[in-house]
Amino acid sequence: MRSIVSLVFVGVCLSALAQDKPKEKAKDVPPRITVVVPMGADVGKTTKLLLRGFAADDITEVRFQEPRTTGKVVGKGKKVGAPDKMKPMTVGDSEIEIEVTLPKEVTSAVLPFTVVGPGGESLPGSLLVNDPDLPRLAEKEPNEGFKSAMPVPMPVCIEGKIERAQDVDVFRVECQKGQTIVVDLQSARYGSPLEGMLALHDVTGRILATGARRANRTDPIIEYTATEGGPLLISLIDAADRGGSMFVYRLIVRAK
Repeated sequence: MRSIVSLVFVGVCLSALAQDKPKEKAKDVPPRITVVVPMGADVGKTTKLLLRGFAADDITEVRFQEPRTTGKVVGKGKKVGAPDKMKPMTVGDSEIEIEVTLPKEVTSAVLPFTVVGPGGESLPGSLLVNDPDLPRLAEKEPNEGFKSAMPVPMPVCIEGKIERAQDVDVFRVECQKGQTIVVDLQSARYGSPLEGMLALHDVTGRILATGARRANRTDPIIEYTATEGGPLLISLIDAADRGGSMFVYRLIVRAK
């Protein structure tokens, strides 16, 4: 009986200590990067970026592993709600503007970087380096159906976003008979909440190929050899029919 009473007493004491323990404050936690908008920056230029994440409003410093690349905070951070009824855990609860300057000598396709706040230094995020030899186009609405597909050249890097729930982005590209076309999505592996699904269609809408997620990839890619010349249609959706301002992507379309 005495041992039971002793155990109960110890349990009450531990509970009281747990309640008295101060809760971890946001400023005690390092910031966390979720997504950068736009996803890439040009070499030889200074680019303004919106950084979304957790405790992002308290960021004071931007650090790059590439020694010639510099970054700095230029705006005042702010708390933000999750867009389009999404959970904050998906896209972050705060954002801040930064400026990044890439020298012309940078040759890496991806630059890791960290940010620093009162709680310490974040884990690395990724900034894509725009290929100066690859034309870039901004996705333009309306392009939600086969008849309104946005025509694009090849090769090209399309920069866009799935703007709202059940949004579909469709692109039209000309392909020669026997030519292999590669459609490479860049989104989730660089922090976007977009869980992309890719498909390649003929002009009637018939599916010719769908995107595959290869080893160590979270984004789909399509490789398809055309059996005849003419236009092909590329469609992109979110697997869960979600969308919003942070559902950014880059779509690389090229011939192999």
